[in-house]
Amino acid sequence: MTVIRSSVVVPCTPEEAFDYLVDVRHEREWNPDMASVEKLTDGPVGIGTRYRAKWRSAPTSLVVETIAYDRPRSWSHHNGGPLEVTLTARLTPVDGGTRLDTEFDATPHGAFRLLFPLFVRKMRKVESANMGHIREILGRRTADRA
Repeated sequence: MTVIRSSVVVPCTPEEAFDYLVDVRHEREWNPDMASVEKLTDGPVGIGTRYRAKWRSAPTSLVVETIAYDRPRSWSHHNGGPLEVTLTARLTPVDGGTRLDTEFDATPHGAFRLLFPLFVRKMRKVESANMGHIREILGRRTADRA
């Protein structure tokens, strides 16, 4: 188990950040490595919502499930596969917007354990870049509504 922590202040309310970020379908807008995603369950996003997602760096698509949902404070997504990941996000109001703190908790399985140290190094950089993408996109969305 390895945890990668990241944070960023986004220029919007916790509710706006939560509603955008909790829906995995939006990840294609801020994560250049996201190849495709589709929502598998009916109804609004909440605990038990499932998505089929494919990242360019992954050999196959995975099912991602929302396992925690506390609007507008926090949520968690989990996926299995050769790299089991639980992503937990927390939102805190701050001057100038909302602080987003994430924990990317990754556990490798099978042959992926051999590549895992290289993957962790890459993911630290990727997660940092993604925080910048999220800040930009939420900033544009907020400006567009103003």
